[in-house]
Amino acid sequence: MDLKKYDKSGKSLNIMPLANKNKQRDYHGKWLEDNSRFEPTPEDIKCELQLSALSVFEPLDGIISYRQFEKEIAKWENAWVPYLRREGISNDRDGLLLVGLEGDTPSDSLSMPEARKRTGKKLKETDFTYKTELYYDLKCLHPILENFDTLGRTMLVKVNQGGWFPPHKDSPMLTRDSIRIVIFLGPNTDVESYQWHMDGKAWPIAPNRAYYVDTRKTHRTNSWTDGSIHCVVNVPKTWENVLKIMSMTKDF
Repeated sequence: MDLKKYDKSGKSLNIMPLANKNKQRDYHGKWLEDNSRFEPTPEDIKCELQLSALSVFEPLDGIISYRQFEKEIAKWENAWVPYLRREGISNDRDGLLLVGLEGDTPSDSLSMPEARKRTGKKLKETDFTYKTELYYDLKCLHPILENFDTLGRTMLVKVNQGGWFPPHKDSPMLTRDSIRIVIFLGPNTDVESYQWHMDGKAWPIAPNRAYYVDTRKTHRTNSWTDGSIHCVVNVPKTWENVLKIMSMTKDF
């Protein structure tokens, strides 16, 4: 079976075209078109300066119960959907949505390009504010997620053996609307099973721990085994939320 065109069950993939890297990274050209998108507010600067006190991969306090996660995710075993499959590329990644757009199910709008294509809108991370049924089912994650009054796009990503994300930056400008927490779940997220390479090294991951991750920096990931699961949480970038994250750090 050609996994560049079909998923493992034989269903045709919703293939997205390859990204235009030159257009994506043309920040100067975008600034010339609309400089308001790239002019930081005083709160932008204040938040980014404070976050610079943290490591690019900062552990947060508390450990998630993986046994509880296994029980709560079991009913969604057959709901995982392929995550952002690109034209002509075999890449075994799946996802489920916890916070999405109004009316979304856990199988909708997993990646930003897919959501923008489906809606025809230029969406931001903080446009995704509606909790899906899966959010309420995964109570094991609530000690992290419920710290924040609202969340942006939040999803589970499962990277199977040979699955990967290429080197990239997420919202590298000071005007980014959200900041990232990543929760690594289960035994297949340790350094022997899964690699998160960033800032010149592969970071040692403690399974079932959450991290603040500065995904403005170039990073890439790959999995050596099936079922490497992590939850990507977009937290709206406000001064209050920055202070909440500072208060959640393991090392103080």
